[in-house]
Amino acid sequence: MDPQQLISETLETWATERPDLNFEAMGVGLKLDIIATTTMGQASDKIADLGINLGEFDVLATLRRNGKNGVLTPTEIASAAMVSPSGLTHRLTQLEKMGHIIRQNDPNDRRSSRVRLTPQGRKIADQAIERISQHATQLVSSFSADEVEALNTVLDKVLAMISQTITAP
Repeated sequence: MDPQQLISETLETWATERPDLNFEAMGVGLKLDIIATTTMGQASDKIADLGINLGEFDVLATLRRNGKNGVLTPTEIASAAMVSPSGLTHRLTQLEKMGHIIRQNDPNDRRSSRVRLTPQGRKIADQAIERISQHATQLVSSFSADEVEALNTVLDKVLAMISQTITAP
């Protein structure tokens, strides 16, 4: 079903069932969800032949863009990639098996380790970010510069509101 039609039908049926509620904001949320789900799926498809998934790419990209020579602690990776430490452990194990990273003991802290991007991991990260960046550019290519700026402004406001709810007690 066409996403616009799905959203319209969802909102119409809810409005019939619950005319006492306003579903306009829910429509915005449904649109954002469909956009995010679809674009993430498309990005995943763009890198699938590299042998990594989006979660693994996220780790490689974090190391590639933040790493001091491609080296970070798992805690730093988890924070930058917005992933839980337990979720990160599986990704690190998979990437290590593939030869994209090396885990080493931290010489300054025996309780911690450092994760190093290998030359192969750097190459995969670069190939993946090129594909994902090109795909993102294609997605907004039919927008004017003013439309992209307006969209970014609105999305920044949404993110700010979400950030407030996450940090609020």
